[in-house]
Amino acid sequence: MKQYFSKEERERRSISMLGINNPNFGSTEKFLNTMAKRRGANHWNWKGGITPNNEKLRKCLEYKRWRRAVFERDNYTCQFCEKKNEVSGQLQADHIKPFAYYPELRFELDNGRTLCIGCHKTTSTYKKHFKIYKQ
Repeated sequence: MKQYFSKEERERRSISMLGINNPNFGSTEKFLNTMAKRRGANHWNWKGGITPNNEKLRKCLEYKRWRRAVFERDNYTCQFCEKKNEVSGQLQADHIKPFAYYPELRFELDNGRTLCIGCHKTTSTYKKHFKIYKQ
């Protein structure tokens, strides 16, 4: 059974999840100042602003259309093991020639294939593009 909370309870929980009432911060103002200091280039995991460009590309309408077109062309079936999975999100649209190395082929239908997560991990290019950013 799904549990519903009152508006007051949701607000209370939201504030507590932010850590505003955390004794390490003391006050809301101190918490917000601390968080502001950890944004952007001041954050310990900052990598020079590379993530937003990659996210923009992968969240754009053209990418979503390409992904759907690859799934529809392959009939929502993994091209390696032939598992069919339309709903559960176990399929991924894989670029045959890597997304990072071939920007001109990013949205070419012929450069895509449908793979299940397990088969995608066996490809030689799986997560290889992360090496570009580590240089």
